[in-house]
Amino acid sequence: MDYPIRPITPDEARKFFDTQATAFGADLRSDEGIANSLRYADLSRSISVWDGDQVVSTAGTWTFEMTTPGGFVPCGGLTWVGVLPSHRRKGILTAMMRYQLDQVRERGEAIAALWASESVIYQRFGYGMAAEGVEISIDRTRTQLRTAPSFPGRTRYVERDEALAKWPAGWDAVPKADPGLHNRTQGWWEHRIFATTPRPGPAGFGRLFYIQYEEDGNVLGYAGYRVKEHYEKGNAAGTLSLQTLVATTDAAYSALWQHIFGVDLIATIEAEWRPTDEALYAMLADPRRLIRRPSDTLWVRPVDTPRALPARNYAASGELVIELRDDFCPWNAGRYLLQGDPTGAQCYATTRTADLEMSVNELGALYLGGSRAYQLARAGRIEGSAEAVARADAMFAWNPQPWAPEIW
Repeated sequence: MDYPIRPITPDEARKFFDTQATAFGADLRSDEGIANSLRYADLSRSISVWDGDQVVSTAGTWTFEMTTPGGFVPCGGLTWVGVLPSHRRKGILTAMMRYQLDQVRERGEAIAALWASESVIYQRFGYGMAAEGVEISIDRTRTQLRTAPSFPGRTRYVERDEALAKWPAGWDAVPKADPGLHNRTQGWWEHRIFATTPRPGPAGFGRLFYIQYEEDGNVLGYAGYRVKEHYEKGNAAGTLSLQTLVATTDAAYSALWQHIFGVDLIATIEAEWRPTDEALYAMLADPRRLIRRPSDTLWVRPVDTPRALPARNYAASGELVIELRDDFCPWNAGRYLLQGDPTGAQCYATTRTADLEMSVNELGALYLGGSRAYQLARAGRIEGSAEAVARADAMFAWNPQPWAPEIW
């Protein structure tokens, strides 16, 4: 049986999002929540699969510019993927992935990327785990700092409208250093980050508090948090959930964390999707008390390798010949010569003997500097000499590590 695939129209949005919610076992979205999404989403990049008049599967693509080590790359950000349980194992997901990656290629986007609800699924379609995030938790009584950058400015609570006006500039400044972040449109800020009816926080947590760090009136960082009130035998034992913390300078980073540690009536401070190289760990007097649980965040898939590899810089000067396998996107397979250094790179097809052999999954994992060729080679996923593997690690490594703090 054929299942037509096409973008939706605005009047089909309710069917589309109801199906997506059902596939995830989630509550249906409100009319206002759907209207918010339509204000910043590009419906021409929505993907719906139909069985008669019923939407049975959903997906979509964000049009992003994503940061790479030292640069930027056009990216198709896969989102909203869901298949109704009644229509599993009918080839629908594969058909949607084919549709989406063909579109990414046609639009000239060099990579695709996603957050995976199940990490095993998207490896079938060429995605590699390119970044991790860390869930952290600490007893507030154990937050004494051994060292911390000094800061001449101040932190201040602000309301939504001021945050909406001033925080986007801070976000735009950070991606110049951090691979894995994506650009945010004005609509994204207004109707997603600062929606007038925000998404509910974790169960039991209250409203979102906005704070920003300023020097001479300039906003150099910001944070948002929620609090769950709790008392044990008359003593305050609340939980502070840090929703975001973005800093453009070490001083702003230090000031914001010290502000968070100073919030009263709190016993536990927790946060999700923090960087793997979080400087806070080195600042604490007792770093063992910072409980850390890493998890995959961003998965990357090169779609046009000769464009993707030159869209980043390389920590060490060198060259590699890579034999790339790509069964799902055969146009992307081939043997490529990569020549890169800290200022740029070039990549083109070659007939030279390959230094390394890998599938597109491994190249996606290496792309942002979040995985090591050494580890992948030991796992049998990259073939080549020890010298070539070491050269790949020297070239692809980057500081800071990739960071993707927002699920999309």
